[in-house]
Amino acid sequence: MANHFLVYIIQLLIFSSANFIIIIPTATSAKSEKITHLHFYYHNNIAGPRATAVSINPKIQPVDLRDPASLFGRLTIADDPLTSGPSLENSTVVGSAQGMYGSASQTEMSFAMVFNFALTQGKYKGSSFCLLGRNPIFTNPRELAIVGGTGAFRFSRGYAMLKTYYMDMQTGANTIIEYDVYIRHY
Repeated sequence: MANHFLVYIIQLLIFSSANFIIIIPTATSAKSEKITHLHFYYHNNIAGPRATAVSINPKIQPVDLRDPASLFGRLTIADDPLTSGPSLENSTVVGSAQGMYGSASQTEMSFAMVFNFALTQGKYKGSSFCLLGRNPIFTNPRELAIVGGTGAFRFSRGYAMLKTYYMDMQTGANTIIEYDVYIRHY
């Protein structure tokens, strides 16, 4: 009898057009939510012996930063250092940005970005957050979404404000981006 009842409940759940909401109390639901502000610099270098990013489908024609179509479709994988200040040599490395960005526009310099920011120093050492969004690189400031995380940033959400601190306009090979990140988490 109990087995028939269980099958009936499962069928009801599968074939019912009603929406069910099941609330499962967890330890995090008792904690209060807080907002954390993080400030750091992202260093992206696509050339030379200290390259931190590699294009996985380089095009044959040269890239012209004034012509978005010359970059369209390029996908780059990165493991970029994050530092406490704008100088890579004279600042503390506080983490790394690991992920990818692809040129997603034929009419402006804009990247679709998918990154995990892994923190290696300070209060949030060992935690990470996920950044996702459209990055029009010549717009200052610009905003991207925080869509999750691990460790202290489990269940996180928020946004990151980006400003270009430095960009090698001849080659685009070396770029420094200032990040102000606001994360809601428990």
